[in-house]
This record gives sequence, structure tokens and C-alpha cells, in this order.
Amino acid sequence: MPKKEVIKSELSSKEKRKAVTSTVKGTITQEQRKVLQNFIGILGSNEQDVVGKILTLWMYNEGHLKIKKEK
Repeated sequence: MPKKEVIKSELSSKEKRKAVTSTVKGTITQEQRKVLQNFIGILGSNEQDVVGKILTLWMYNEGHLKIKKEK
């Protein structure tokens, strides 16, 4: 990789803000787990990633995560 590209990628990674995250635990049925495992590779790389994305999409669709421009 040329030196300019390496410097450019190092600078851009420093500028990115990392999200503050939390771990949430829950209980699901065996049938629900089988369905979640079918989404591994489609929605996420593991069960936790799939569940997190499903929750995020659900909260967004319910309007909890939308940016409120009216205020």
C-alpha cells in the first residue's frame, strides 16, 4: 500500500467516534433461537449481532430512534 494511503486511513480512523455500548440479556424460546440462527450471515455475524440489529430496526420503525427535526 502506498504511504499516502496508509496515512490517510490512519487519520480517518482516529476521527471516527466510537459508540458507547451496553450489553442486554434476555430469554428466548428454542424456536426463536432457531429462527435467529437462520439470520446469522444475513443480518449479522453472530446471534448477539443479529438480536442487536433486530432491536435497533424495531426501535427505529417505532419512531424511538428517528431524529426529531421539528424541535
